[in-house]
Amino acid sequence: MAFVDDIREVRRAGFPLRAPFLAITSITWLACLLVFATAGWIDAVREHQQADFPAYLLAWMRGLLPWLFLFPLVFKLGARHANTNLRGSAHSVLIAGTTAMVAILAYAAIAFSIGTDRTPLETLASFGVRDFLWDVVLFAMAFLAGRQMRPEQDPRTAPAADPGSLAIKSSGRVEYIPVADILGATAQGNYIALHLANRDVLHRTTMAQLETALCDVGFVRIHRSHLVNPSQVSTARSRGESFRIVELSNGARLPVSDRYRAELRRTMDERVLD
Repeated sequence: MAFVDDIREVRRAGFPLRAPFLAITSITWLACLLVFATAGWIDAVREHQQADFPAYLLAWMRGLLPWLFLFPLVFKLGARHANTNLRGSAHSVLIAGTTAMVAILAYAAIAFSIGTDRTPLETLASFGVRDFLWDVVLFAMAFLAGRQMRPEQDPRTAPAADPGSLAIKSSGRVEYIPVADILGATAQGNYIALHLANRDVLHRTTMAQLETALCDVGFVRIHRSHLVNPSQVSTARSRGESFRIVELSNGARLPVSDRYRAELRRTMDERVLD
């Protein structure tokens, strides 16, 4: 399932959840808190209501608390989809957005019923749709900001570079496999089978780790269990505009899942010389 893959791999997208990144997202959250609290306080002053700024600040702090945790997660979800078109990301974004909104609604129902005589359901019913529009806006802003973290580069104009090698440990020895010799990869339990021209080599790693290592040298994910080198794809079998199966230069055939078809098609089209 695409969204499950995102949850498993989101910590590897863009950059890890380390102190500098968390500091930036925390400062962003604090800025939103001050802006919203100040705006609400100014509106109250204009309407000649009793306006206690600390009270507004505390109220908005309670309301925005989920975003202290959601900002980094949604930002990194956007980074994971940085080089995919929005249509290809729509399924994961819809599920992630729906999950986030359900969590926010549940939190608001409980948090704002504490200290009152209302039940969480009564509290939730007292809110209007407008009260949660800013949550939708914040989700969209964080996701789109994350998409900017991996600027796209045209592979036809990128400078050529030695992609290096993978170190494969087995039977007391280390074999160095040039990345340029790898046609594709397939997940096999706790191992990854690296497809070479005349043999397969088992490498103990995960598909997510291998994708992170090879995405910068042009490899493309085509399935939750398969990764290919586009330069080694000799044939792509399609139905309509969508690729269904790719055949590598050694004759191996690998399936293409729905989630990755648009991205694979775009990558292969970019390799065609005009």
